Amino acid sequence: MRSDIQHSLSRVSILDTTLRDGDQAAGFAFSADAKLKIGRALAAVGVDIIETGFPLSSPADLEACRLLALDLSASGFRGLTAVMCRGRRFDIQESAKVFKGEVPGLLHISLPVSKIHIEAKLGKTEAEVLDMAREAVSYAAGLCAKVELGAEDASRADRNFLADYCAAAIEAGASIVNIADTLGSFCPKEIHDLVSFLLEKTPAFRDGKAVLSVHCHNDLGLACANTLEAIEAGCGQVEVSVSGIGERAGNAALEEIAANLAARPEHYQVSTNLLVEKIPPLVSMAAEISGTSGSLMKPLSGWNVRAHGSGIHQQGLSRSTETYSPQAAIGFTMVPERIVLSRHSGRAGVDLFCRRYCGFELDEETISRVTAHIKSSHFFEEGSAGISEFLCLLADIHKLPGTYEGPLIVDSWSEHTGADNEGNIRAQFEASLKIYGSNKTVQKISGSGDTAISAAFGALCKLGTLELKTVSLNGAGNRVRLYAEILADSRIYSAEHSGSEPSLLLFRCGLDALNAETLRS
Repeated sequence: MRSDIQHSLSRVSILDTTLRDGDQAAGFAFSADAKLKIGRALAAVGVDIIETGFPLSSPADLEACRLLALDLSASGFRGLTAVMCRGRRFDIQESAKVFKGEVPGLLHISLPVSKIHIEAKLGKTEAEVLDMAREAVSYAAGLCAKVELGAEDASRADRNFLADYCAAAIEAGASIVNIADTLGSFCPKEIHDLVSFLLEKTPAFRDGKAVLSVHCHNDLGLACANTLEAIEAGCGQVEVSVSGIGERAGNAALEEIAANLAARPEHYQVSTNLLVEKIPPLVSMAAEISGTSGSLMKPLSGWNVRAHGSGIHQQGLSRSTETYSPQAAIGFTMVPERIVLSRHSGRAGVDLFCRRYCGFELDEETISRVTAHIKSSHFFEEGSAGISEFLCLLADIHKLPGTYEGPLIVDSWSEHTGADNEGNIRAQFEASLKIYGSNKTVQKISGSGDTAISAAFGALCKLGTLELKTVSLNGAGNRVRLYAEILADSRIYSAEHSGSEPSLLLFRCGLDALNAETLRS
């Protein structure tokens, strides 16, 4: 999926730090197996450098970095494997052992460059830091294929000192100098000005003898914008992570940078080696491994990014998908498009919802009646309606098609935990179902599982052949939202419900899929 225009554009290198900065995020710590899985996926995506960890942070990380370096080399990865270390000779020597044999490696050494960091952390002067940089880089250059010298807290450093730091690093043998907005305090204009200043002051960056890199944190929500601005200013490398995971508020997200560069090549005037079609599976895998789902509205990966609840938007989409569905982002999004019925919906939304999810068309009079009901402030408990609620509304006005009796709904339900025959604690979910409008229970089902949610889905599978493709929770306390994608027959249904009991919410998502399939059969 590389654009033809990219052949004539300058290249920007992508260093992914998911396995180092992401691994350092509070509450995160990838196992060696997880690092192997994510590392292989990053290689397949086409990143140029994979930063695998901070080897001397623990024996476990040292071994994980070593194993991943060997694995990537054996698999034919054409980029570089990188590790981060402090500027001490011992740390450099021990970290370089990750790259023993034929494994091409990059040592990423980081030193503080702002006065507050230099004085508070090191108790040294700027001149002493320059000496430390020269010594560390010259020693490391003899132990690995490439050296990157990081400038920690560069956004608060004196610019002239930072230029001297870059020059000293390159003279000592560094191939890359990375400037870090460690606190995420820069705005786009500031990082553009700093990159431009360093390019002007450092001939080696301009003639290709060395690469200027940027590493932006997201504390004020500007990591992606700042990274893109640095690219526009002419930096040669950017450091990113999958979904932006990293210290505190994280980093620039790999998928967001890739989407912007691929969507607007005529604007950014750079190319990468990234294979954009492989990025969504990588993001999904990393989220599953790390146990994170992110915001509902997180660009590209949030489950609401292709959901449309406004009547104006739904009307536009009914005529052309290009009206309110950003075409440039579709190749990167991880969720299907959804039409959501709420009090903001109009006639076009009702018509589109029925045709898309229920498989039949409503006459004009029925559309008007349904729309009026939907706009009643008391109609929805959740703020929006799922397929089952929509079918219940049609049943109320006697507009269900043909011989369809009506949707299955929950009459009563319960969940509890208990020991199975082998003494293992298992969750149990039980539900009694009835057809809407009837007082008679038509079926009782139950399921068990390691969690209440898996037990609820086990019960659902007693009703039909279903496959749970994805499930995400958002919220806390008595109000959570659950989103699920469920395969029923050959169709994937995306559904969302909110309430206090996640297991019941998933069960209702499954009933949406089953009711729609029953109606279509």
